[in-house]
Amino acid sequence: MKAAIPTNIHPGLLRSLQQFVGFTQSEYELFCTFLEVCHVKKKEIYLQPGKISHATAYVNKGCLRRYILDDHAKEIIVNFAIEDWWIGDLESFVHQTPTIYYIQALEDSELFLLTRSSFSALCEEIPKYKTFHDEKVQRNHYTTLKRLALAKSGTPEEKYLLLMKEQPQLFQRIPLHYIASYLGIEPESLSRLRKRLTEKPQKS
Repeated sequence: MKAAIPTNIHPGLLRSLQQFVGFTQSEYELFCTFLEVCHVKKKEIYLQPGKISHATAYVNKGCLRRYILDDHAKEIIVNFAIEDWWIGDLESFVHQTPTIYYIQALEDSELFLLTRSSFSALCEEIPKYKTFHDEKVQRNHYTTLKRLALAKSGTPEEKYLLLMKEQPQLFQRIPLHYIASYLGIEPESLSRLRKRLTEKPQKS
């Protein structure tokens, strides 16, 4: 049985649905009936390798990280998700194959889940949601390609400054050693970089 959807849904969800595919208020209310509430405690693992991602998750409250382990059991962070972001493993969700990712809550988090069966039913009820989903996947794909290109060719300073420009809120909520992992540098290197940039004279 589905849990009741609370009234304090992040306003960004409605804005996105209106902006990209013109959701009406009644369509939005119908959309919300397909969602299921999931609470994930800080440090709790929401998804782990070998499991199948049966839902795509909208972050209504909280902060999570998605990561893998390399051959030396070192964590490599792929991305973070805070309010008004979606997180999961799309390949596992679509093809129902085991994921390779860990998804862990960095704060007590509230997720709204759209299961695979609910996704199919929703797309039948409101076909424009499929358009929204496809556009979201496309935007995420381009963002990933951009990040991979920067990871290959960008300097640590360039990667740090881009993250500061595009997602400055992460630095207020996420431990620096996780940000270092995301940037592909050691925590000590990140500390030195931040110190150097702080002491760097500002251009007039």
